[in-house]
Amino acid sequence: MNKLGSQHVVIVGGGLIGLSATYALLREGHRVTIIERDKLGSGAATGNAGELTPQQVAPLASPHTARDVTVGVFTRSSYLSIAPLKLPQLAGFGLGFLRASSQKRSAHGAAALAQFAHGIFPALDRMTADGIDTSGGSEGYLMTCSDEGELLAAHEKYRRRARKGWGEEPEPILRGSALRAAEPTVAPGIRAGFMLPAERSLDPVTFVASLIRHVTAAGAEVHTGMTALRLGKGASIVCENASGAEVSVSGDRVIVAAGAWTTPILKRSGVRSTSIVSGKGYSYTVPVERMPQTLVHSIDRHCVVIPMHDRLRVVGMMEFDGRPDRFNADQIDVLTRAASGLITGADWQHRTDEWVGARPMTADGMPLLGAIPNRPEVLVAAGHNMHGLSLGPVTGEVLADLVAGREPAVDGKPLNLRPFVIKR
Repeated sequence: MNKLGSQHVVIVGGGLIGLSATYALLREGHRVTIIERDKLGSGAATGNAGELTPQQVAPLASPHTARDVTVGVFTRSSYLSIAPLKLPQLAGFGLGFLRASSQKRSAHGAAALAQFAHGIFPALDRMTADGIDTSGGSEGYLMTCSDEGELLAAHEKYRRRARKGWGEEPEPILRGSALRAAEPTVAPGIRAGFMLPAERSLDPVTFVASLIRHVTAAGAEVHTGMTALRLGKGASIVCENASGAEVSVSGDRVIVAAGAWTTPILKRSGVRSTSIVSGKGYSYTVPVERMPQTLVHSIDRHCVVIPMHDRLRVVGMMEFDGRPDRFNADQIDVLTRAASGLITGADWQHRTDEWVGARPMTADGMPLLGAIPNRPEVLVAAGHNMHGLSLGPVTGEVLADLVAGREPAVDGKPLNLRPFVIKR
């Protein structure tokens, strides 16, 4: 590699975004130091659905949001769960979320995120070509919904996105025997569905482990058990080590990619930013009589079942309770009730690998990506909502552009970073 102009980049956070940035920067000959509070690949990096999906990278907020938020506060049986005692702390985020759910704002957010669509697979393919394990999944998603009107609306939405170049068109709607021929494991109550043919999935456990091996072999310096507290002077970050002592780590550039922990770091540094709030997701593995042929996504049940190598993962839920690491068993029960109506032949009583992870959410559904105002030596890349895996590799390449002083681009096209500014 040509190391002319190489820099020392300190990356705060060893999750999907931090690891992807490390890979892209090392590939260009930079020196990288990772600061991580837990261990590399923690957080939401490995417990997710393994989805790489240009069609579904869009803000969570939609015209249905107000209804879902109300249900989430007053019942524990919804996919969206909001702890009532946390409402005062979540008020600002909630109001922003509701504003973003208007048709105009939701369309604006979808268009902003769609800039990444053409870069998702090429960025991942470059990782694959470098020997990183992207196996364990499949191509194509079966989208289902019990409500006919909602299914038709989703099908038309994906058609519109494809016409704009944001992914590939959905296949015709399948019903009855045609649906069961396409996917024999769907439950009797599922009457219709359609394929999104070009979407991909992978096994995030093997992917993240392989990515970690790759970046460490390529020379990344890793400091775990270091909790980032605040930005220091210049390109430095002040951390607390395992002994409770404050230490400073310096470089030529700093990238804050700390997911749900990004906002506290910026606040302690006196940086005004759009807030990132932790929304928790849940997953587990379940034994099945027959493995589904592909990923099955329920639009109305808000859950996904994903064949990953020789096991079936179940993923879903969005919980806001202010405690990113706390596992709430009742959320697994809600997820199981939803998933049990999606596929047949699963032994729901023998779940394993039950998991909870923090999803770094922004009210408008868009990540913070770019330099801190008046501090060009510090970049922020966080708040990717539920799209960390889809957007991680391409975000890493955008960060490599910014570190090198190049105009950021995705698949050769200039990227407009204005929708992703740190404070909006």
